[in-house]
Order: sequence, then C-alpha cells, then structure tokens
Amino acid sequence: MPSFIQTLRKILSNRNIAVLTVSDIIFMIGGNLWWSFQPLYILELGASKEVMGMLFMFQSATMLVFQIPGGILADRVGRRKIILWGGIIRCIPPIIFIVANHWVFFIPAMVINALSSVDMPAWNALLVESLPLESRATGYSFYRTLISISGIFMMPLGGILMDSLGVLSGMRICLVINEVMMVTYTLILWRFLVETRKQVKTPKVESRYKKEGSKVIQRLKTIPKGIWILIVIGGLSSFATRLSASFTIVYATEVIGLSKTEWGIISTFVSLISTVITTPAGFLGDRIGRKPCILTSQTLSLVSTFLFVSSRDFGGILFSRALEGVASGFGGLVMGEMGGPTWQALIADLVPAERRGSIMGLIGTITGALGAPAPWTGGYFYENFSPVFPFQTNILLRIIAVVILFFLKEPEEKAK
Repeated sequence: MPSFIQTLRKILSNRNIAVLTVSDIIFMIGGNLWWSFQPLYILELGASKEVMGMLFMFQSATMLVFQIPGGILADRVGRRKIILWGGIIRCIPPIIFIVANHWVFFIPAMVINALSSVDMPAWNALLVESLPLESRATGYSFYRTLISISGIFMMPLGGILMDSLGVLSGMRICLVINEVMMVTYTLILWRFLVETRKQVKTPKVESRYKKEGSKVIQRLKTIPKGIWILIVIGGLSSFATRLSASFTIVYATEVIGLSKTEWGIISTFVSLISTVITTPAGFLGDRIGRKPCILTSQTLSLVSTFLFVSSRDFGGILFSRALEGVASGFGGLVMGEMGGPTWQALIADLVPAERRGSIMGLIGTITGALGAPAPWTGGYFYENFSPVFPFQTNILLRIIAVVILFFLKEPEEKAK
C-alpha cells in the first residue's frame, strides 16, 4: 500500500489535476474576496431578506436546469469542451454585478451564471477520471486543499474593503479583481486542459441527445440503492444548509454585532482548519471507507450550527465556525448540486465511467431541486418568525439526515 507522500506525488503527476488545481486556485482568489459578503451587497441594493432568499432560490432553480444536459453533453462531446464553455460564460455575471444599482440586476446575472454551471458534471467527471482509482478521496481532497488556500488570505481582505469603503464600493473593487481572475482562469483551461473521454461529437450526436433525454426515467430505475440513500441525505442536508447559509453573515453582523472584518477573520480561520484537515481526511477515507468521514462531517456540522445560535460574542462564533471547518474538512457535506470530496468520491465509486457525467448531472439535479426552495423559506422564517428560526429548522433536518446515513452501505468494489 503506497504511503501518503507517494500517493500525493502520483496524484500531482497527472497533467489535468495540475491544470484544474492551478486554474481553480486563481478562480478562488477572486471569488473568496466577495462570496461571503454577497448577501450584504444584495441588501444594500434594496432587497429585503425575504427577497434575498427568493433570489438565491431562483439561482438554485435555474442552475438545476443545466445539470442533466451538462452531464449528457459531458458524456457525448467530451469534458474539455463543456468546461471551456462554462468558463467563458462565467466571465459575464461579475460585469453585471459591478454595474448593478438595484437588486433586480441580479436576476439576469444569476441566469447567466446558472448557464455556466452546465460544466459542473463535466468538471467532476474529468477530475475523478484523472485520479488513481485507489486514491480518489485523497486526490479529490488534496485538490480541494490546494484551491482552498486562497480563502485564507482573501476573505479578510474583502472584509477590510467592506468596512473601510462601504459595502457597495468595497464589493465593486472585489468584483473587478474577480473578473481579472476569471479571464485568467479560462485562458489556462483553454491552453492546457486535455480530454479524458474518447468519444467525440459525430453527425448523429443530436439524435443521441434526444434519445438520451428520453431515457432519464430509465436511468432513475438503474441507479444503485446507495445513490438513492445519498440523494435523500444530500437533499435534506442541502435544504437544511441553504435555509440558513445565506443569512449566516447577516445574523452575525445584525444580531451578534460582529464587524465585517471580524467575519472575514472568522472565515479565514474556518478556511485554514478545513484546508489543513481536507487531504489527511481524504486519505483516511480511502483507507477506512467513505461513510465514517461523511458521518463525521454531518455530525460536526450539526453541532456547529447549534453552537452558532447559542453564541453571543466573537469567541463563541469563532469556535462554532471552527467546528464547521472541521466538518467541511472531512468532505461529507452537501450544499446544492455538489458535495465535498469524500461525498463525490463515494458517488464515483458507485457509478461506472461511461455513465458518470450524466448520472452526476442527474444526482446534482435531484439533490439541488430538493434544496432549491430553502433560501426563500429561510428568508421568510428570518423576517416573519425569528432570525434564529432558520438555524433551528436546519438543526432538526440535519438530525434526520444523520439517522438515515446509518442505513448507507459502501460498495464492495469501486467502479472504474
């Protein structure tokens, strides 16, 4: 059995892993400047909390539309082409966000951003196919570790800009930097990424798309039982997390009274913990199995949410969010269409390569659909019941997800 260091060397020797890692590090440098503060930006542009929740629900719903088509395209015309088109389209929304003077501008930007998500099944499939079969969780986790490093430095900078210049001006500076990073990210993918699938588009491919689309119900019937359990757990987790995720920074700044710089520091600490833990946890997942790591992630995240709403100062919030960093590091959390490294590795273990893109797209669609209404629901709860109510509902649903997780069985043999 190869050692930890030998495993990492083998992973990094693959060209695609190196390209995806470098490009995503650049992508994360720009994104981590402003992602955490997006809810505050939307509120500054005149939205209520319920409207903000509706916007995030709309974003989730539109992203779902492109998951199954994205998976089919990934299996038919190849991973690389879809990933490149996703990168090109993803350069457009930040420009709209920069010029926005009302929250309505977010609607077309979110539609375009949703269209770019067509590359998600292709990205996941290409990443998995570029990793050694026996080290999928380690490789996926190592990749996540490297791309997360940028968050350690960029989130505090975003918070400082928001506090010193105001949310509007600070956010727009962050978005300009993000756009430069996005263009660089796309150029790297175009120049260095190589295809992993042998199929290429033929004149008959259009008819195959139609045939593939007609087989969605048939594919549902052939999905392994373990995948269905993952879908149920993922749907519950996605809904629960999205109930409160968009309002976490709002709760911390409005209810607890933290500054944006303090939130940036907390986010940095969380990112640091998650980054340090992710690769060893992935290696552990390859050795002892995916289920224990996923169970650890889900349980710690549940405890973290409980401590978050019980905290009343900077220290309490820091500790609660640190537990969330540990939970994230173990790679078993799900938010929206994608899960953590261990979660994705387990899906790859269950699905053969020739169907991986389309099945991953299908799984992302179902899981995302179950969680899509959550942001609007959370916004309604926040404004009409209590700011703490979305978090309390999150806790209840996560308890149910953890119980169901005990019924999950890992495959005896991994799909190639």
